[in-house]
Amino acid sequence: MALINIFEDPETERRYVTGERIDRIPASRALLLIGIATFVSYLTLNPMYFPRDGLIAYNIAAGLFMAILAGFFVLTRTRFYIEKPWIDLVLFVGLTVAMALLIEALAAQAAITGISRFGMAVINIGILVVFASIGFVANTRLFFLWAATLLLLYLGFLLFADRPFISKVYTFTNFTTFFVFATFVNWDIDRRARNTFTANEALDAEKRKSEALLYNVLPQEVAGRLKSGETVADSFSNVSVIFVDVVGFSTLAKTMPASDLVAQLNRFFLLADTVAEKHGIEKVKTIGDAYLAVSGGTSSGTGDAVAAINFGRDLIAALEEITEAESVEVKLRVGIHSGPVVGGVVGSRRLAYDYWGDTMNVASRIEGVAEPNGIAVSAATYHQTRSIVDYGPPETLALKGVGETEIHRVKM
Repeated sequence: MALINIFEDPETERRYVTGERIDRIPASRALLLIGIATFVSYLTLNPMYFPRDGLIAYNIAAGLFMAILAGFFVLTRTRFYIEKPWIDLVLFVGLTVAMALLIEALAAQAAITGISRFGMAVINIGILVVFASIGFVANTRLFFLWAATLLLLYLGFLLFADRPFISKVYTFTNFTTFFVFATFVNWDIDRRARNTFTANEALDAEKRKSEALLYNVLPQEVAGRLKSGETVADSFSNVSVIFVDVVGFSTLAKTMPASDLVAQLNRFFLLADTVAEKHGIEKVKTIGDAYLAVSGGTSSGTGDAVAAINFGRDLIAALEEITEAESVEVKLRVGIHSGPVVGGVVGSRRLAYDYWGDTMNVASRIEGVAEPNGIAVSAATYHQTRSIVDYGPPETLALKGVGETEIHRVKM
């Protein structure tokens, strides 16, 4: 438990101070208004008892005090107050001067109030110290500096005062009671606020981690809809669905150790992710050794069929470079079909944004008839890209579950 609390990281300290001063503005304003209201009540009461000269002296001191409080109230509406905590010290130095004038004005009326100069000093400076313990916001070090200086000045005042020694002892003891109480209040408020800030920072960090994990499996816009309680279901009129499959994976699985097999798959999927990001393609999921992606979906809305074909071309070319360098025989088949799909999130565990519809099934079947390291597309995809992409002659093939389908093969 540190005597003066402070965060080691300057940026963390700055965030704490700024946040705490913003949060405490309503309470600080209430404190300032209470102080002003107190003086207004005295200004109303005093004319009934104080002589004219005493009233003028009091009103000058009280007016200065109220002006400083009002000025500070206005200042709390500015960024300056939030970002420059040293302004608290300036405020309370000014209030200390105003309070000294006020004590002198009241001391001159001791015959009326029945309170001596020393009694008036203990009461009013004690009130000021308690007031400051709340008024110094996220500013314990400056509060200690101000309060300690005030304590030393008061001690000096007592030492040179013409009073019995025991009277000085009791007066100083009474004042130090205010001082110790106020110092503890300021320190404890700051300590508790820092503990709360630290807990909130840790909570925010965990929240960011959770959101990062969520955004890793879901598009950010979709994640936001889920968090708001919305059912995520979308309809797309034209999405290019891409199926990529590793040729002869079953044979590889029989001849390679499990660890090597998983390493090869992981490298392929990482490569596919990199190429997909380059072309603005949205990865949907992996199914065994197959890679499913779309162009024109929820997080690839600007994508089109041309981007889907370019993705397939670059992925095949990138894998060929790796396999040639390592003398490994691994080839891909790519199938693409464009059409309407439905997208959304279902279930409550292992959330993922998925797509459904006949377009998905057709793309899967077309991938099955693509040549190794080749791309086969449907007639729908062909018509969207024929002005840009070169194709071989059309073929009509019987696809399982689909029937006779016109297929076009991309010239690589």
